[in-house]
Amino acid sequence: MARGWRQFFYVPSITVLILSCMAAVCQAEVKTHQIKAAYLYQISKFVFWPEARKQVAKFHVCQLGPDSYGGSLQKMVGRTVFNKPVTIESIESLKQAQQCHLLIISEPAAINPNSLRKLISEHSVLTVVDGNKHWDKGMVSFVLEKKRVRLHINLSLAKLSGLTFAANLLEVASVIHKDK
Repeated sequence: MARGWRQFFYVPSITVLILSCMAAVCQAEVKTHQIKAAYLYQISKFVFWPEARKQVAKFHVCQLGPDSYGGSLQKMVGRTVFNKPVTIESIESLKQAQQCHLLIISEPAAINPNSLRKLISEHSVLTVVDGNKHWDKGMVSFVLEKKRVRLHINLSLAKLSGLTFAANLLEVASVIHKDK
């Protein structure tokens, strides 16, 4: 009889414990997405675009590929960058990115580097990727270091695009890739 009681007590207790741990992991993932989305807004204020790129009605943030931010980008809507309202758009190809000011590339491995370089050199688009494997495709890369979101900055891509970064932004970057 005592043995049945223990199983009746332990199985639900262990299930609750496992589910609460899973919820904590999901909550940590949500926080990472929220942190990255908040970073994106702040980063956009520390980038200097050519004057011609500022002569628009809206500041376009584009997501190329699936939403890797879990909907957190929508919090940028209603804010402004160089006194222009922020819009969020989902696009399917680099050809649609000409209007973008900030381009989030969810699947950088699928992007042709020559096509990307052509786009950024002609349209001054700030590119953002996740992870340090594709730093050559993102001017800003979000990297997890010791469970914290860090920035890696690619100055050669920014230079090609005609963009420059404020010293404040470069100071918080943990890695800065320069011309070779």
